[in-house]
Amino acid sequence: MSNQPLLSVSGLAKEFSIKGNKQKIKAVDGVSFSLNAGETLGVVGESGSGKSTLGRLVLRLLEPTAGEINFDGQKISDLNPKELRAARRQMQMIFQDPFASLDPRMTIEALIREPLDVHKIGTAAERAEMVKKIIGHVGLTEDALSRYPHEFSGGQRQRISIARAIITRPKLIVADEPVSALDVSIQSQILNLMLNLRKEMNLTYIFISHDLSVIQHIADKVAVMYLGKIVEFAPVDEIFSNPQHPYTKALISAVPQINPADRTNRVVLTGDIPSPASQPSGCHFHPRCPIAQKQCSETEPQLRTITTADHLVSCHLATGAVK
Repeated sequence: MSNQPLLSVSGLAKEFSIKGNKQKIKAVDGVSFSLNAGETLGVVGESGSGKSTLGRLVLRLLEPTAGEINFDGQKISDLNPKELRAARRQMQMIFQDPFASLDPRMTIEALIREPLDVHKIGTAAERAEMVKKIIGHVGLTEDALSRYPHEFSGGQRQRISIARAIITRPKLIVADEPVSALDVSIQSQILNLMLNLRKEMNLTYIFISHDLSVIQHIADKVAVMYLGKIVEFAPVDEIFSNPQHPYTKALISAVPQINPADRTNRVVLTGDIPSPASQPSGCHFHPRCPIAQKQCSETEPQLRTITTADHLVSCHLATGAVK
């Protein structure tokens, strides 16, 4: 068995031009990470941190400005459109809003079958059978296949989106806030479905969310993003037991706790995340950081190993000590 990661991203960057302005917006800025088959990477951060853009870059739904994407032995960033179309059989996406991502004019059967049609998988009879099998796999009955998206609840529509994503038996799924639009009780059902599918199909997830309690439930590794950069990267247990970056600590302190004994002192951040078009000097987080010092505004910290080999943080003041 190969020790090579399923997905390896190096120096990935995406800049957007501002109309009528020479200035560039750095939505993703030099991101690097690797992910093994069967693992789940949770990507967290406030709105505007670059999470969704990163997910789209990995699948090349957006073209990167710089960097490399290697997936399952292929350099995805170099593939031409025809080659990329073939590779997409193994790389799928689940979007935040299933109602917007499902064509309202198509039946559920046609929506789920469409990836099979595009990639010419099986005969017509085989495709019909695969659709019937997969709809049951995500917890819906066959009578759903003749209906349309508007006839279903949000949770049911997300199950349909998941069925559509896994019908080609991909290796990697990027899930962009897949439960944030759902009621809490439905969120847990969808998360458990995704966990079961990961185990049964050996799926690898990039799970994007602003909710750390969701990430704690589903992820193996966590990448904390701020203004297009990863500021902390570690196994999920390490992130929650020993967060090192002040931004990570603030995010964790905002997670509601049922047991009063588990509540910690809340770290309240002042101000909003700065515009990517006008990034602060030095550490981009320093204007909002409760422990910032002079060097933080002058020198940009680099992502470095701390505490253990798989715990990385970009903060001048991180010591690695357990708080």
